[in-house]
Amino acid sequence: MRRIPLILAIVAVVLGLGLIGGVALLGGGASGKNSPASFVDDPGEAKVESSPPVSPSAAVKTPKPLVYKFPVQGTASYAHTHHDYPASDIMAKCGSGVVAPIDGVILEVSLEDTWDAEVNSGATRGGLSWSLLGDDGIRYYGSHLSEVDKTTKPGARVVAGQHIGKVGKTGDTTACHLHFGISPVCKKTGDWWIRRGVIYPWSYLDAWRKGVAKSPVAAIQAWQKQHGCPGKPLTDP
Repeated sequence: MRRIPLILAIVAVVLGLGLIGGVALLGGGASGKNSPASFVDDPGEAKVESSPPVSPSAAVKTPKPLVYKFPVQGTASYAHTHHDYPASDIMAKCGSGVVAPIDGVILEVSLEDTWDAEVNSGATRGGLSWSLLGDDGIRYYGSHLSEVDKTTKPGARVVAGQHIGKVGKTGDTTACHLHFGISPVCKKTGDWWIRRGVIYPWSYLDAWRKGVAKSPVAAIQAWQKQHGCPGKPLTDP
């Protein structure tokens, strides 16, 4: 009779080991390394993370092409020469529209004609005038106006072709025309002897009239490399 408990104990042990083994086979053991939650659908296929798409605003922007406009509206003429220093006198009817030759920022505006022949000051010779720092880094100047547009103020942003004044004969002149000069920026303001012009504009005016964006940048850079920014007039008047 004593053998029966012993047999029962052995059977219980065998059954217990069988249950533990079954659990190990199904669940991967107590460690949980191969538990159902850690299974990968396809263990042979690595997960690849793609970079987020680049938004259009983050893309590199192409610089806006420069646009040049002939500075006087309507019928106008000009010569290939100018007295004493390089510039162009664009002859036109008084009251003809004057426009910005390029996108840029207004540097200086003269709203009063203080020219006095007895004083003969180069600083006031242009009468009503404006100067503009173009987006190409070059300074443009127009003078002898009869009127400057009220929106044409120092610091104002203008676009090529925008109306900025009217042709006149203020300052040291008796004929209606726009004195047009091209120069390096130098001091930006005050240096009238450079501002009035250092290279002849006629070839650029020819191109702009035809809608060709001919740039004076190279010519101005070459001039400035040779002359710098003179502290006084090279010729006067």
